[in-house]
Amino acid sequence: NLFKKSERKFQMYVVYCQNKPKSEYIVSEHIDTYFEEIRLKHGFKLRLTDLLIKPIQRLTKYHMLLEAILKHSQRAGLVEEAVAIEQAFHVMTVVPNQANDMMDIGRLQGFEGKIVAQGKLLLRGPLLCTDDPSSGPNYKMKEMTVFLFEQIMIFAETVGKKTQFTSPVYTYKAHIQVNKMQFEERVDGDSDNRMFKVRSTDPRGPPLTYMCQAEDQVTRNRWTGTMSKQLQTQKEFLQALQAPIAYHNKLLKEL
Repeated sequence: NLFKKSERKFQMYVVYCQNKPKSEYIVSEHIDTYFEEIRLKHGFKLRLTDLLIKPIQRLTKYHMLLEAILKHSQRAGLVEEAVAIEQAFHVMTVVPNQANDMMDIGRLQGFEGKIVAQGKLLLRGPLLCTDDPSSGPNYKMKEMTVFLFEQIMIFAETVGKKTQFTSPVYTYKAHIQVNKMQFEERVDGDSDNRMFKVRSTDPRGPPLTYMCQAEDQVTRNRWTGTMSKQLQTQKEFLQALQAPIAYHNKLLKEL
């Protein structure tokens, strides 16, 4: 399966999309001067803005093409072929979603660390948050966009709304390292089961606690489930580093 084998290579599209907000800004500043002079000089028909969108359009076309091929293969009873095509279709469903996420992350302003060093983006979305847990039970919460990576959880304010021609910008407010994070799935007084609490245990950083409220219980469970899984992964990784032989023997017993 060519698409499955090339899955890692498709990550170049994700990186391209991550840099898209930057390229859009640079091009918009010089589109009618410098870049237009180059276009006219070399006789190019398309403007640079039209060329920059091509890789993203190609990415979505892969998805649409594979979806159509899969549907007709299943109708024709081509079982073995359909299994391979379905794997390819899955790859080209995940990659565009990752690319879309990274375009969003590219609009994050004020974060001084390297986003690419924070691992895979596990979850993102709007949550009602407050960094004043003592204000309960009637917490004064405001909507924030929260990004959960393998290594870090970033809290940002959303400026602007998504329209046909514009996208929101995210202003960085705070972050908590996952390997120095403690979280509680339940919050006292939360009868709707929509809240959870995260706290930084980093002794070098400021004391930081966020109360978060999801839209519904299902969304809350998605956040807490993903965080629990990632914290367990971090714990196992630390165990493997500290006692590799004992950890290896433990894995063998579980087989």
